[in-house]
Amino acid sequence: MKREAFDTASQPRGAGVDYWKLTTRQYFGPLGTTNLAPHDFEGRMLVYHAGPLRLYTIDASAHRIVRDHSEMGDAADNYKLLLQLRGESEIEQRDACVTLKTGDWSLYDPRVPYSITSRESLKHMVVHIPRERLRPLSVPPLHTCEPAEPELRGLYSVLSSFLASLSSQLDSLPDGCGSTISEATLALLASTLQARRGGQPEATPLPEVLRLRVRQYIESNLADADLTIERIARDLRCSKRYLHRVFEGEDATVERYIWRARLLRCKQALERPESCGRSISGTAYHWGFNSVAHFSRLFKAEFGVTPSEFVRARRH
Repeated sequence: MKREAFDTASQPRGAGVDYWKLTTRQYFGPLGTTNLAPHDFEGRMLVYHAGPLRLYTIDASAHRIVRDHSEMGDAADNYKLLLQLRGESEIEQRDACVTLKTGDWSLYDPRVPYSITSRESLKHMVVHIPRERLRPLSVPPLHTCEPAEPELRGLYSVLSSFLASLSSQLDSLPDGCGSTISEATLALLASTLQARRGGQPEATPLPEVLRLRVRQYIESNLADADLTIERIARDLRCSKRYLHRVFEGEDATVERYIWRARLLRCKQALERPESCGRSISGTAYHWGFNSVAHFSRLFKAEFGVTPSEFVRARRH
């Protein structure tokens, strides 16, 4: 998978903390950073995009980060799922303090002030999850992998093992598998949240869980021109009528969600530098549109410009 890399090794001696603050601000909003190591701060962060999720691996020396009530930036739109891959960290939020050891994870809301203290070198995997993806589910304060119910430990361990394995393979995964990765991650996380409140992950899905599964299914099959409500209902084993019913009250029907998601993928593809030699029609067909004229009308209605105008503006 394609990635962005940031490393304090590229900076002058003594500039590591300031560089780290500027780098992490782009993705997590402003964080207070204090070096706890007996030497200059060292850190390396890799950023990967997987469908609707953003994944990070962070290797760093001992330090402490603090989120206060200051501006949030894009972080306000996401939950954060943190997996401890190496070392030990303490995460504090509200009145709770949890120690994460290797293999432990925590899900938390970055809009609420928090701190993470690592008194030794560490490796974290962080997953940014769009808030809307978990909106149908109940996210508890500072949710961790320490379930009160013994029967949930196996499920929580599965999520931990999956994320740990994923973190070690990100560089070798093909670019096109991002949606599949996000679907698997969200499905496992949704199962832990549903099971925590007394649901059975394998039982007939609650409406909010089905909405999440439908979104995940759509994201994984956007490039298929035959992606229809009939197919979704068949593969998810529910009726079309029930599908429509569980989306009542949402800001988009299932059909509208599909073409909005396709338009966003086309827009992202057209704005990448490497897309200069790719035709607009080829991009539209790749993401499941059958008519370039129809695609252009929808694109302008959604983004205010035609695809051609958008491409010309990006190249000048």
